Parts: sequence; structure tokens; C-alpha cells
Amino acid sequence: MITTAQTETPASAPGIGTGILETVFNLKRPSDTDLLLLRSGEKLTGAIVNPSFQFRTAYADLELPAGLLAGIDFEGALTCQEVIVTANGNRLSGFLQPPTLVIRLENGSQVETRREKVSKAIFRIQRDYPPVDPRSRLIRLRNGDVLSGSLITALEFVDANHARAPFQFSDIETVTLAPGEIPRVTARLRNGESWQGRLGSDDIDLQLDLGPRVQIYHGRIDVIDGRAESLADLRSGKDAFHRVPDIAIDRPGKIRDGVESVLTKSTERANSHKADSLGAGSPSRSSHNQAKDRDGLVWIPPGTFMLGSPPEEADRGLDEGPQVKATIDHGFWMGQCEVTQAQFRAVIGINPSHFTGDTNRPVEKVSWQDALEYCARLTAAEHAAGKLPEGHAYRLPTEAEWEYACRAGTTTRFSYGDDIGYSQLGSHAWFTGNSGSTTNPVGTRRPNPWGLYDMHGNVWEWCLDHWAGGSATEGPDEGRNEQGSLRTARGGSWLYDGRFCRSANRDDYFKSSRCSDLGFRVVLAPLRP
Repeated sequence: MITTAQTETPASAPGIGTGILETVFNLKRPSDTDLLLLRSGEKLTGAIVNPSFQFRTAYADLELPAGLLAGIDFEGALTCQEVIVTANGNRLSGFLQPPTLVIRLENGSQVETRREKVSKAIFRIQRDYPPVDPRSRLIRLRNGDVLSGSLITALEFVDANHARAPFQFSDIETVTLAPGEIPRVTARLRNGESWQGRLGSDDIDLQLDLGPRVQIYHGRIDVIDGRAESLADLRSGKDAFHRVPDIAIDRPGKIRDGVESVLTKSTERANSHKADSLGAGSPSRSSHNQAKDRDGLVWIPPGTFMLGSPPEEADRGLDEGPQVKATIDHGFWMGQCEVTQAQFRAVIGINPSHFTGDTNRPVEKVSWQDALEYCARLTAAEHAAGKLPEGHAYRLPTEAEWEYACRAGTTTRFSYGDDIGYSQLGSHAWFTGNSGSTTNPVGTRRPNPWGLYDMHGNVWEWCLDHWAGGSATEGPDEGRNEQGSLRTARGGSWLYDGRFCRSANRDDYFKSSRCSDLGFRVVLAPLRP
């Protein structure tokens, strides 16, 4: 067992302001104002009044004071995770809680903006920053995050012979961890020598220079770097804040075998929960409608309903009204569950999801175009196999179809009742209160009265319509309206509070967005002329 002879303790700090970023995301940080750059191209200047940001990363839940930040990138590439950069150049990726920013404009008015509408937030350079330990270490994680701070606990190394060596922190230049269940460690010393073995502990405790103490599992760490030039590059902004490159779904491509079996397995898994899930007194569809169900699809009969929410509904959004009477003049089939990772891979050939490990989780990190491509390929495959009715095709639901199916004949906030205190939501939805900060396998919460699972929560679901802005549109545009690039999503997700999971709640995303809480379900319906 090789144990360093001391832990690192903070030393006297350099002058305040040393190593503070002057630019972030290739933008110069102002000294007198904060900036919100919106996806629409608009720029808001003023003071971001959020005192701090709760930030959920893969390795810790953090609360970071706004005054210690240089910028937040909301564009997120594949994962739609935000990237926070601290004033001294640390890079952290994760999700903001709550997902809103408030800026006080120069005229004194305040504007609250959802994260989906923001491209970047740039924070002004402050007069005073906390002191930074000159003996800080830089830790690079495998996901691209970069942290700097003081190691709290002594590092322990074990070699093949259980030998000991009198290593000091000051002796070590870098520690590189090769991936594996027991990561192999290469410690490079400042005198040019190197030592190999394994790390003796599972976790590394780090006191961030600008932020709280964090504990990081060794398997997430790539390098612990103590070189002065590395820290200097980080704090000068020269360190690369690279983002995960976007992916393109190859097109055209071969439809993989096994589509039908995957759809059936997903349905069987959901149905295995149905007897326990429905409970006593739950309304259901007629036996005639149930008889029309197909593997993995639920028959939705035509009908009329009130689209949107009434003015008195608790937690109502302004874009949910005015309510209008909407008529669905055609029956259609809707996916009993959100499209799973297994289903998506069977049709497209890849699984782009951020959360893996169980292929019955909903697929996410798919754009609106990706969802349309899935529908087109699935249609072609099933037509070729003679499995589809003549003149029918898979597509995304319109916004009206989605809300009609979600409500399933109800007029309450949720398909199971109003649930003002959200005390029952956990039985019906995966949301921020019970999700464990991840997606969950489809069909494992209670279905709505028409037998559809996860209409509330798990992942947001793409709709066919463009974003109408003021309210949901009764007349579906079938995706033909090319006004702007925003498309509608419904249902809330594992990342959001319960109010976002209500039947009438609406959201908008750029159709190119690929987020780890955004997926879709399919509709099978006659082609429209």
C-alpha cells in the first residue's frame, strides 16, 4: 500500500482575480452587465438575478453561486445537457434545477425565460473572487468535464508487490487512470520517473477552487494533473471546452429484422403491469375499441374534447389557452408506450440515447427529423411485410391528437384526477420527484384510462405540429407549416416538476434538438390527401 504522506491543504492565495476567464464560449465577458443570448437571435442585457444555480451532474448535485460563473451553454449538442463554466475555467455538464433564468433588464423589468429558449448566458466579471489555492490539481473526467481544486483525502496506491513508496503530492506530476472495474493507475513523478499500480480507494474527494466539495468515483476520472502549465491553460481559457459532436442518422438504410418482435415485447412488458396498475374504479375503453388494438398500439376512437386548460387550473401556463372545442374526426392507433431504445435500434440501426443499460427505456436524444425518419422506415418495413392496412402510415401525433389521447375522456389536470398536491403523480409518471435523475423503462407506471403508458413524464414527446406560440391549434398542420423551426413537445419528463406533466402543458423545441429527456411515440393513421 503506497500512501501519500500528506493531504493537500489550502495555502495563502494569490491576488484576487488571478486566473479569471475574460472570455467564455469565444465571447468576451462584460464588466458591467450580464447577457442572455436567446435562440431566436435576441440578446437581453441586464442583471441575471438567480442568486445560485442548482446543477445536477453525473457525479454530484451542486449549488453554484451565480457570482462564481463565467457562462452557461444551453445548446447541449447530443445530450441537451447544459455546460457551466466557472470564472476560473472549470467545465461541468449536467442539468439546471429549476430550468429557468430570470434577468432584470436595464429598464428595471424582469423577464423569466425557460432554458429551452436560451442559447447562452454570459456573466459579468466580478470585482472580487474567492482566493484560489496555487497548489490546485486539475481533474479531467471521461465525459469531458474539467475541475480544479485541492485533494481532500490522501491518494492510496497498490502495486503488484504491495510495496510502499514515500510519495508526496508535490512529487506527483500526473496520475492517469485507465478504464476498468479496477482502474490501472500510472503516476508520473516530477523527477521523470513513473509508477504503475491501481488506486486503493473508490472515490476521490476534491474541494473545488470555486465551488463546493465533491466526491468523484474513480471510474469517471481520466487524469489528475498537477502541472502548472495545465492549470494556467485552464484559467486562461485555452483549455478546449469541446462539445460532443452531433451525429447523423444514415439515410437511406436497411430496416433491421426483429421490428415486430420488439414491438410485441414492449407491449407484453407494459401489459404485465396492467392488472396491478389500473386499480379499482379506473375507467376503461369499450371492449369494441380494445378489440381493435394491434401489437404495441392502442385504438383511439374519434371524438370531441376541450383542448387546453381552463383559466382556473392550478399551475396553468399562458400558452394553454383559451380552451377550444376540438374534434378528432378520425380514429387512429397510438403507441401504447414511448418508442424504446430497442425499437429504435431495430429500425434505424443505432441507439443514440444518453441513458442506456436497459433497452426498454424510452429512446431519447432524437430530433424531430429523427422521429420522422423512424416513422418512415417503420412504415416501409411493415408495408413490405404486408402488415399495414392499405393507405396507412406511421407518423407523429398532432398536438390535438396527443392531448385527446392523454386526457382519455377526462377534464382534470391529469388523466387520473386533479392531484393539486401531486401526491399521486409518482404512481402514474416518472418526474423529477421519483425518477432518480434518469429515464425509466416504459410501461412501469400506471396507464391512463385508455391504456396508454407514460403520457405523463419519463420523456417529452415530439408532436407533428409547429409551435403555434399562443395556444395549441385545433386544426393540425400535419407538419407542413414551415414557419420557424420550433416544434411542439408534450407530457413532461423525468427532469421536470409535476406541473409540467399536466395534460394541457406544452413545450417547444427546435426541430434539430436532441435532448436526453426528449423522445416520441408513434401514431398509425390513414394518409391524408
